[in-house]
Amino acid sequence: MDLMQLDIELISNLKIYAEKIEEKVEKLQRIVQEIRQPLEAARGKEEEYLGNPLHSFPLIRHMYQDWKYLEEFMKKPVGEEQIDFLKKKLPELPWQADIEEATRAMFGIAETYGMRPWEMAQGLIDNVQFKSTLTALDCFQIAKMYFKWGYFKNAYQWLGYTKSRMTEQYSDVYEVLGVTQKDVALLQTRCLMELGQVDEAHKLLLAQPDLAENATILLAQFDSFPYKANDMSPNLPDYFKELCRSSFSPKPSRLHCRYNTINSPFLILAPLKMEEISLEPYIVVYHGILPDKDIEELKRLAEPKLKPTYAFRNDEGTRIRGRTALGVTLPYENMDPTGGPLLDHLTQRIRDITGLKIRDRHPVNLFKYGFGAHYGSQYDYYNTTKSETEFLGDRIATVFFYLNDDPQDGDTIFPYLNMKVPAERGKVIFWYNLNEETHKVRQSTFHEACPVFNGSKWAMAAWIQERDQMFIQPISGKKNLSFV
Repeated sequence: MDLMQLDIELISNLKIYAEKIEEKVEKLQRIVQEIRQPLEAARGKEEEYLGNPLHSFPLIRHMYQDWKYLEEFMKKPVGEEQIDFLKKKLPELPWQADIEEATRAMFGIAETYGMRPWEMAQGLIDNVQFKSTLTALDCFQIAKMYFKWGYFKNAYQWLGYTKSRMTEQYSDVYEVLGVTQKDVALLQTRCLMELGQVDEAHKLLLAQPDLAENATILLAQFDSFPYKANDMSPNLPDYFKELCRSSFSPKPSRLHCRYNTINSPFLILAPLKMEEISLEPYIVVYHGILPDKDIEELKRLAEPKLKPTYAFRNDEGTRIRGRTALGVTLPYENMDPTGGPLLDHLTQRIRDITGLKIRDRHPVNLFKYGFGAHYGSQYDYYNTTKSETEFLGDRIATVFFYLNDDPQDGDTIFPYLNMKVPAERGKVIFWYNLNEETHKVRQSTFHEACPVFNGSKWAMAAWIQERDQMFIQPISGKKNLSFV
């Protein structure tokens, strides 16, 4: 939302600048017309609009890339006031890390849901058709990422669609914004050379007027200095793609749905709707746990403190690219005290769900996932010694809440069980990370979240430590940490 507002301000500044420079009016007016179109489409429905990756990604790419080129274009003796305004705003624009993360998200969506460039660029994702499309500049940015990681065939396909979107009407606009037909043709040629299609690369260069004369020299250079790809792409195994796609059809099970009345005396009067989805490991889903007013209050408490969450390797303490979300732990210092009774009620609800001993005002972790965001493959247990496990023991169980109606995907999958749990408002997943008797870790609780490609996903997790259960479950003094 802040980026969109800043974009509005920058476009207004650019329009004023264009009006002051008579000899550049025609070209500048076309730029304004081109980049204002998404903002006009979003007017009055900005939040909904930005939930669509085909809107959010172009916004981030455009904000990161275009205005820097426009700054150079604007450096003339007139319009100095507008130039100063843009310079002042440049530090507020996205950083390189932002555009890279956004492009990674588009890569993740395209690969997870098996979308071909021309399908995704025209608004089709996993059998959902949007009215949005990607521009030539958006496609070129995605193509460069594919090329960088060594996906030369995919990069070539994205470049082909880039070229088809670079119409004559806006050719001079694209040139100002840093991309020309020559740039696209050169990268296409490199892709073909890396794919071993030398003849096709030669034909492509001959068809480009400003490259034809040097076609032989360019091919020789590309052949002598092959590109060394550095594949930093997200790890998206076949099972992940299969489970996340809408085409996935789970096998029928013999498990049941029933009312849970045994975990606490209160449930005798108000039983919980429980759905068994696995007995080994034990995984159940509860429906309709939190009312809407509690969910909205939790979001209100979390929103001011949301910040990027990171995952780290236990052995190295280094950040890994396994999590792309905003998060916060409740309660936090100086939290609005009116939220206290809600957290007390939430703690009691977790007791009702689990039947385990839960500390008062048990901490919970809220997460917000935007487009392409996901929670990478992981176990919730530690299975190692660290400060938290020495004091509280390992995470014996997980309680995971969905806090909004189903965005486009964001489902939770359990690959070892070939199982997917759709995201639905008020739904809770509860599972044991450790065996209830031996307290050995359960590898089969390995889970992931599918990338969101429309809307935002709100979720909340509470992890239950084993030492809190010492009086209701046996815990060995020297726990065997070997895998079952």
